[in-house]
Amino acid sequence: MNSASLATRRPVRIVNPLAGRAVQDGAFAALIVLSRIPANLGTAGAGFGLMLMCLYAALRVDQCRNVLKRCSPQLAYPALALISVAWAIYPMVTGRAAIQMTLTAFAGLLLSQAVRPRIVLLGLFGVFAGYTAASLVAGHSQPDGIDGIPALVGLGGEAKNYFADSAATAALLAIAVAALCLERRAFGRAGLCAIVALACLVATERARSAGAVASLAVAGGLLFAMLLLRRCSPAVKIGFTVALLAALALGATFFDSLLAMVTEMSDKDAGLTGRGYLWYRAEYIIAERPWLGTGYFGFWTPANADAIGLWRYFGVRQEGTAFSFHNSYIQTIVETGYLGLGVLLATWLCGIAALLRRFVLTPSLPTCFWLSYLVLELSKSPVEPIRPAALVAPTIMLFAALGFGYFPVGSSEKSG
Repeated sequence: MNSASLATRRPVRIVNPLAGRAVQDGAFAALIVLSRIPANLGTAGAGFGLMLMCLYAALRVDQCRNVLKRCSPQLAYPALALISVAWAIYPMVTGRAAIQMTLTAFAGLLLSQAVRPRIVLLGLFGVFAGYTAASLVAGHSQPDGIDGIPALVGLGGEAKNYFADSAATAALLAIAVAALCLERRAFGRAGLCAIVALACLVATERARSAGAVASLAVAGGLLFAMLLLRRCSPAVKIGFTVALLAALALGATFFDSLLAMVTEMSDKDAGLTGRGYLWYRAEYIIAERPWLGTGYFGFWTPANADAIGLWRYFGVRQEGTAFSFHNSYIQTIVETGYLGLGVLLATWLCGIAALLRRFVLTPSLPTCFWLSYLVLELSKSPVEPIRPAALVAPTIMLFAALGFGYFPVGSSEKSG
């Protein structure tokens, strides 16, 4: 070969085999969540979401193995939900919902083990922020509570608390992506993310969900603190973790006082828009089947006379199976008894402990986000149904957060 041909030869490009896979993970994260953010798309939307989840699992057999190997503790509650068919009052209802919830949870765990966690965050940011911004521009609203003041809802017409959760999630994602942009010295993009975060905060407030606004304030503050500390020494981060756990324990101890303060500041009625009566009625329902419950998703069904009575009391149409007791723990006890509550709390504690370990040992930006997301969700669990549910975006996100603590600590800083 002569020198002329060597001079004109094109340079060999080295292709990273993980780059295409990472883009696919981000795209699947976006599509799966986008299909389930508007929760009122009916059978067609649910079918499309299930198809995407199954397709992603089929294309990620290695990640499926990783989920089963690393994240098995997080499959305990889905397994219990499936087993509850054995004692369920309505076995067909429980079986269908438990299978759908298990697939939803598994999809979240699959995303938690993606090879490039930051790409997953970018995909989620695009979807949540885009949906929130579009809903804010559209301005669809519904009367809220006793006063009937308009509350912003999503393009899919979902309940205002559900939309507020999506908007708050978008705000947290915008903060995390802004930090990523600053890390890469993309200051213009970081400024744009800050504007998006502000718009998402406005949308959360306009949804008139006091719990979402208060939880976003706590989670946002935590995210800022963790992002500032993530490159500090393990000793500093251990001290911060101890202080954080102490603060959370104090918050739980004085939750009633904090709830009263939030209620007063948000002009909510003393009964929290009917929650007091719901919790009162739940005491008698739990007493009938305290240890095993009615079976997963076995209460809010048109076949249950108690559910029909509560729907009528609150003026909800009978087919409104998305109604709840507005308390994660009460809802869990009603459906799967004290046994189910114990399993659920144990899995949450395991996931949080694994994430805190990652925070101490690594400078991982995704770890900071997923910890703050768990605080966003669990801080409102006493007044909202934050627990594994079938075919909804928060369940995907919840299990992605709980599963990410098991992502290998030895992964590179830029990925994990």
